[in-house]
Amino acid sequence: MRRCLLLIALGALASCSQPPPGADRSAPSASISASSSPLASASAPASASAAPAASNPSPPADDGPRIYSKARHAWVHYQPSDKSGWIGWLGLGDSVRLKSEKPVLGDGCTAFYAVEPRGYMCLDHRTTLDPNDKGYLALKRWAPRTTTPFPHFYGESHGAPRYYAIPSEKQQRQKEYQLDEHLKLLAEMRDGKLDKAKLPPMLDGVDPKPAGHGPDEQLKDIPPRTYEERTYIGPGSAIAWTEEFDAEGRTWLVTPDFTFMPKDRVKIYPRVSFHGVKLEGDLSLPIAYARKQPRPKYARKDGTIAPTGESWARLDWVALTGETVKEGDKTYYATRDNLFMLKEDATIVRPSPRTPWGAPVDGATPDGANITVAVAAPQGGRKTWVEVSVLGGWMIAYEDTKPIFATLIAPGRGGVPTKGVDPIETASTPVGSFRVDGKLYTGTMVNKAWVHADVPFVLNFHGAHALHMAYWHDTWGEKTSGGCINLSPEDAIWFFNWSEPPLPAGWHAIRSDKEAGPATLVIVHS
Repeated sequence: MRRCLLLIALGALASCSQPPPGADRSAPSASISASSSPLASASAPASASAAPAASNPSPPADDGPRIYSKARHAWVHYQPSDKSGWIGWLGLGDSVRLKSEKPVLGDGCTAFYAVEPRGYMCLDHRTTLDPNDKGYLALKRWAPRTTTPFPHFYGESHGAPRYYAIPSEKQQRQKEYQLDEHLKLLAEMRDGKLDKAKLPPMLDGVDPKPAGHGPDEQLKDIPPRTYEERTYIGPGSAIAWTEEFDAEGRTWLVTPDFTFMPKDRVKIYPRVSFHGVKLEGDLSLPIAYARKQPRPKYARKDGTIAPTGESWARLDWVALTGETVKEGDKTYYATRDNLFMLKEDATIVRPSPRTPWGAPVDGATPDGANITVAVAAPQGGRKTWVEVSVLGGWMIAYEDTKPIFATLIAPGRGGVPTKGVDPIETASTPVGSFRVDGKLYTGTMVNKAWVHADVPFVLNFHGAHALHMAYWHDTWGEKTSGGCINLSPEDAIWFFNWSEPPLPAGWHAIRSDKEAGPATLVIVHS
């Protein structure tokens, strides 16, 4: 059984979204966007169906002296000492304002600087005080776009090598087996001469178009040793990139850690556009999702409930009245726009009657999940918490007693854990009461067999388990991951920015300690 290790201090996460042996590792099909827009009905106006606007911190302003990161991990320490432990870190191209321009001598560094809002950073080879440093400016240019749901471009490796410098054609042939035959087929594909029925697996989903331009001159300014020590990405692994260019007879992808991968060995992932529902105005729970496939609509006609001939598309949602109607051997849920959904077709998102500290939830009914009263009421903050149903495949976000957002998630493919068995062993999602332990904009998920590069919007809550964006699938509401709670891109950026504690401006990651303030509670049940 594959095991995985959480290394949050190195920005690497347990690969809790890897496919099981023999499973389909293909990218989402190109048709995924057809059902990505939530249903707007009389009770759920179009404005309610839009994903909530993310409140991402503004980019660092020119507001005084700063320290600039030229490394993947430029640590923020508790004290001016490298022995004091870390609070968080800055990533490639990040910067943070200084509290004081006066350096402090400390263990392991001759010049620590106090930074906003707290902590100390060392001025060494990983950092600079010069905003015009060429290395920093180059890194900043290709830094992750964390104000968008897609900080990078994404795809699946067909067994792609990683080069630490642009390789010559000779170097490529030394490293890549049967490269000439591969490039011949690629050229035929580009010219429309390759029969699609005979398309080799190595070219499945590959975009053969060249970039149309050479490497950017600023790539020469990238500091040395920004990359992870990984020279090959196995088939089925997920990769990220920031830029593409043509050189040495091929098109190259620039990875976030500034290695070069051949575009012709990468299957491009389409962008998933599914997102949840903001509960505002007169829209409230319960709602029902059409999970897995289109689901037929029913209406009352001549005194009976009958099919209308229309369907809710896969991943559409509809607001419910709360009324259940039984007719013959079938049970239906009444919708707020005078339709009906068959019980077995509906994935119901219904709030718990009480908060984790025992207060009644606004608008809840007794038939919701009765979560165990596990904690005292949070002191300060917005009293944020989320309720996740593993078997239901859904999540509700709350502020105090008010549900404010509902969506489908993708939990572990093993469902809920078996008593006495490590949930990682069974790809299960832990159940219980947790809190957000840390937040990072991006982190790479690794184990012995798989890599999911630069996974965005990560919130750890239980050891190797996290809530995070998944850019490699579109199976919302279904048990898919290796145990983590997968969120769609739009849901993930909203949840990351909404959750507590906030990530300080300019930081890439933060440890959720006492000084960070209240942390969002994560309540997971079956």
